[in-house]
Amino acid sequence: MQRSLCSAFFLVLIGAQAQNLVPNGDLEQYTQCPDYVSQIDRAVGWSRPTQGTSDYLNACLGVPFSESVPDNEFGYEPAHSGNGYAGFYCFYSTTAISTAPDNDHEYVTHALSAPLTPGTTYAVEFFVSLADVSKYAVNDIGALFSVNVPVRTDDLAITATPQITNSSLAMLNNKNGWTRIHGCFVADSAFAYITVGNFHAGPATTFEEVATDFPLTYYSYYYVDDVSVQAVAAPQLGPDINACDAVTLAVQDPVDGATYLWSTGAEGSSIVVDTAGVYSVAMDVDGCLLTDTINVQLAEPITLTLAGDTTADFCATPFLLIDPGPLPPNTNVIWSTGATTTTIQVDQAGLYTVNASAPEYCPATAAMLVVDACGSPVYAPNAFTPNNDGINDSWMPVWLANTGATLEVQVFDRWGRTLFAATELDAAWDGTTDGSPIPDGVYAWRGQTRDPATSTLRVLFGHVSVMR
Repeated sequence: MQRSLCSAFFLVLIGAQAQNLVPNGDLEQYTQCPDYVSQIDRAVGWSRPTQGTSDYLNACLGVPFSESVPDNEFGYEPAHSGNGYAGFYCFYSTTAISTAPDNDHEYVTHALSAPLTPGTTYAVEFFVSLADVSKYAVNDIGALFSVNVPVRTDDLAITATPQITNSSLAMLNNKNGWTRIHGCFVADSAFAYITVGNFHAGPATTFEEVATDFPLTYYSYYYVDDVSVQAVAAPQLGPDINACDAVTLAVQDPVDGATYLWSTGAEGSSIVVDTAGVYSVAMDVDGCLLTDTINVQLAEPITLTLAGDTTADFCATPFLLIDPGPLPPNTNVIWSTGATTTTIQVDQAGLYTVNASAPEYCPATAAMLVVDACGSPVYAPNAFTPNNDGINDSWMPVWLANTGATLEVQVFDRWGRTLFAATELDAAWDGTTDGSPIPDGVYAWRGQTRDPATSTLRVLFGHVSVMR
């Protein structure tokens, strides 16, 4: 009694071109054109693991009602791809049945090109079509992965649980086309073989009667084509992150057509986070779910407590100590003077800047203006950077005048046009005129103060550079 199975798996390409681990999974290669039943071994690499008589069908024969494609002794069906496919019985009977018999369970087997790697996820796909000659359709055909060929010396069911099944359990009753069976699983052994067929023993086989032009047949026969097994790579978020500000978490080389769901509830291949914690992303590619996690640490900034702008009389005191305040352990400090000590002593007026960095902290910068009361009655910086970075964003002359003194200060462009004018001791220029930023360059300034305590009038001139 002849048996045949449609066994052809085709695995979905996941992302980059993954390798199909089933050589000749499309059943196109053959050692000899099939001319009789039970010749599955003529398809390169394929065999039957039991005494069942699985078939190979190919258009190379070119003889209708034989083992040809698309017209053969089991019906008419073009290949899912190419010219060849396999065929097998899910069960066989010579009379009408209400319970599937135990006998005539047929399978097709192929060695994988390389054993599966335990812990790796694999996507599996194959296509089946119910032959016209069949009176019964079943609801499940599966793919079993095994370390060794699951040999039986009879034609009964292989008593093993396949890793891939028809998860919908809808009846596989399509006689005019192909039904895709697919799924994913994580290998727990170095499986070296794939076997396709009906793994339900007779009474456990769920079936239904279907229309057929062959009323005297009482069996269920399927074609199988395009069998594929491919490894699926998990999404990669990269190494853990230590940051000072909000960071973007992104899947490296995202897969076209995949969906990504984050532990935050967000969807997409990237998110922005501003809170420390462990984040994960789940990738869904055609039903294959894989995840990756990343730990985000957001450090605290170093706190610098420099004094505000300070006036010192260097005629009376030889130096001024500048201290940035308490610092974390192992802090690296560098001053605008080039010093790397925690504190510095200065003996002249100027703008002093300190930069500090420490392990597990975010770096910080601070500045302090020192004015010498022993020298000129005014200190006016000769440059500033109005770029809104919080450092040296405005220009302000510091006048050494008694209470009640009056002040006038003006800034001019090269044609003598007034860009800024003020009469307050704490007036500061932000580098704009009429609300618009001025171009970078060198600008002249003029200032004068009247001090009622000394009855003196001082008039001073200078230049200031604007650098953004």
